[in-house]
Amino acid sequence: MSIAQNIRKTINYSRKNGYGEALCAAWERVTAKYYADYTYTAPSRETLAAQAADQTLPELRFSILVPAYETQEVYMRALIDSCIAQSYANWELIIADGSATDVVQRTVGAYEEPRIKYIRLEKNGGIADNTDCAIEHATGDYCGLLDHDDMLTPDALYEMARAIGGKTPILVYSDEDKCDSAGQRFYEPHFKQDFNLDLILTNNYICHFLVADTETLKRLRIRKEYDGSQDFDLILRVVSSLLLKEREGVQGEGARKLEEAILHVPKVLYHWRCHQNSTADNPQSKMYAYEAGKKALIDFASRMGWKADIRHNKHLGFYRIVYRNNVLIHRPDLAAVGGYVVRRGKIASGIYRGQPIIYAGYMNRMDLYQNVTVLDIRNMAVGKAFYDLYEKVTGHPYESTLAPSDYDRPGGAKRELPQWIKELDKTAEGRKRLDKLGAALSKQLLAGGGRLLLDPECVRKL
Repeated sequence: MSIAQNIRKTINYSRKNGYGEALCAAWERVTAKYYADYTYTAPSRETLAAQAADQTLPELRFSILVPAYETQEVYMRALIDSCIAQSYANWELIIADGSATDVVQRTVGAYEEPRIKYIRLEKNGGIADNTDCAIEHATGDYCGLLDHDDMLTPDALYEMARAIGGKTPILVYSDEDKCDSAGQRFYEPHFKQDFNLDLILTNNYICHFLVADTETLKRLRIRKEYDGSQDFDLILRVVSSLLLKEREGVQGEGARKLEEAILHVPKVLYHWRCHQNSTADNPQSKMYAYEAGKKALIDFASRMGWKADIRHNKHLGFYRIVYRNNVLIHRPDLAAVGGYVVRRGKIASGIYRGQPIIYAGYMNRMDLYQNVTVLDIRNMAVGKAFYDLYEKVTGHPYESTLAPSDYDRPGGAKRELPQWIKELDKTAEGRKRLDKLGAALSKQLLAGGGRLLLDPECVRKL
């Protein structure tokens, strides 16, 4: 990221959150430098040739959907060239053009490529309507969503086809990076987690490159009232339908856990171009998109029947669901909820062990709700159905140790730890014992089919 971009981000952040928060964020950016040495290396010709000759892949057809509007020729050519360069050949590129001028039409017309379908729209309906028009013409098994000024890596569709294999996922997504306006320099990779329910409820971390089952996409469509966060709204509607089936114990076709229906390809397959008007380079340029994202989450919570308020996080484009009363009451899919345990200013356990508590973490993840595989027994609450399991693992009656968050109990009293935990926490050996108990309990809670929720607002300082 350039110095100018860093300065602009710091100024915007300080205006929103105050100079103290901005100073902490700037310090983290200077000291942590997440993936500052990142380099994108395109697949070699030999690799791409081997992919093109691979006969083990399923016979899938991809429809790449592009809503276009007054796209600069250089960007549209780069987009089209990135599709033609695919090592996986069974695709169609559908460009729905709402431009008032003929700039896109002339650019596309210069290509003699039968796999390109150009659709001239009578008027520009925005991203949602233009994409919906492209969906109508899709003939593929899966549809990939591609912004009109971005590019795919040459192995993108091959890796998607390989990930799908003999499965029938509804959504598949990849990692991504950013590139400069010339499409020559690549930086700020977004290495994503495998599907994480509560993380997606804080922000659209899935983003690019996303492919969706065509039948599902044609049924759900893209909703215009969520323009700017239309992809997020689509993902949330897929998630809610699957989560409701999971909650109701529906059997048969489509009744899969979310983690089986939404797949992650852990490889950069998409270049998100940064220029003056893009959200990638200037988040302030699409403030309306963040409001649309909040609106999509409100709709999601309503469909799930959750009594909760949706609030903007201190980071642009991120959200927090504030559950009324106890989150475990609203969320039968959760076996437990926990928070951070902090010692001498650093997180003492879990996936962020050793990180300063003032950090936001890579992609701000330390500040976000997320599902994890282990919680700290010194700061957790379990669902009523698991009280007996808690006692079996720990040898003590269940007692919540969850520290109150600022949102849940503003100014509330600190919840004291049980005496047996206090005694163990006095020594290094005892703390190791607590770590093992937390890991053992977490493992059994997950084995019981529940999810574990990390709430960053619940902090216990020791």
